[in-house]
Amino acid sequence: MKNYQVVWRGPVLDATGYGTASREYALALDRQGIDVKIETYTWNFPYHMQDEKKKKRLQQLIEKPITNQKQKILIYHSPPAVISKKEKADFDFCILNTVWETNRIPDTWLPILSTYDAVSVPCTHNVDALKISGVRIPIFLVPHGADTKMFNPDNHRIMLNEKTKFVFVSIFDFQHRKNPESLLRAYWEEFTVHDRVLLLIKTYGSSRKKIRKAIMDYKRKLGFSDTAPIYLMTGICSEAELKGMYTAANAFVLPTRGEGVGLPFIEALSSGIPVIATGWGGQMDFLSTHNSFLIDYELMNPSISMNSDHAISTIYREFEKNGQLWAEADLDHMKKQMRYAYENPALCRLKGRQGRKDMQQMTWDRAGISLKQMVEKIIGS
Repeated sequence: MKNYQVVWRGPVLDATGYGTASREYALALDRQGIDVKIETYTWNFPYHMQDEKKKKRLQQLIEKPITNQKQKILIYHSPPAVISKKEKADFDFCILNTVWETNRIPDTWLPILSTYDAVSVPCTHNVDALKISGVRIPIFLVPHGADTKMFNPDNHRIMLNEKTKFVFVSIFDFQHRKNPESLLRAYWEEFTVHDRVLLLIKTYGSSRKKIRKAIMDYKRKLGFSDTAPIYLMTGICSEAELKGMYTAANAFVLPTRGEGVGLPFIEALSSGIPVIATGWGGQMDFLSTHNSFLIDYELMNPSISMNSDHAISTIYREFEKNGQLWAEADLDHMKKQMRYAYENPALCRLKGRQGRKDMQQMTWDRAGISLKQMVEKIIGS
């Protein structure tokens, strides 16, 4: 059944998690022999792609015309976006591909979702959240893939000035959901200048000046002076730098409060390094004690931490609404897991090798097959 065209609408040229997933989903559908036309939008985080073949194919799909000779399927890869009745009339079916991070979706999503014919999400955590929230349209699970060719243990590592025994890396958007304050506090409390350790932070979402000030103000507030070093990188980086951050590290760490997927976890495991992460959220579809050091947590209303004196990053208030819950990582257990990883580099290598094996089974082609099956089931129904 191929007498249809999929119009993929997503930020395929952006250097964000959504951007990465969007271009990989679209290309995976294309490799399945599906007639794909890309309509792109942007959040103004331009991605400088090194893979010329992939770049060329994306451009071809963007320039491809919409056909009137086939059924037209819109897959809108976005946070819930309203489509007008007039626009919807241009398509035979409209599917929303989206993601959320807490235990249930905001109430404002329900009327928007009801205008679509189906919704697809990347994790069982999201499937449960949609069902609990009363979503009535068909729900499909379409997991992310892992690019184990791009992210691999042989990538050239970035050069760091400090000569250290152990490097933690953390890559995230500087927002409250990612829990940067617990990351910093755990590191400062657990490690000192006498430990041969470094925390490499790559973040974005605000200016370097504002992020550095927030971190330094928090450090002073907690009463720390001489601490183990932090290497801070902000803004957009090249593919080579991103890949080299993972291979320069011994472990990836992020005490996130909630994830739909957690793409950096996938990239870290693909690169052969283990993950230290909160044991709740979309990442639990692929994290395990065999490839990670999982942090204990307690489910709480987001407003508790948002209104805490410890909050240091961008806050999005929609997480507070309609009784949502997310995970607060146990600070003491996080410190123990970081110390345990630091003292057991051989175990880190073992978990990293297992993580890479796990990611080699989690391909984007598998995602493309799931998308194709979803589309043809909707058409057939």
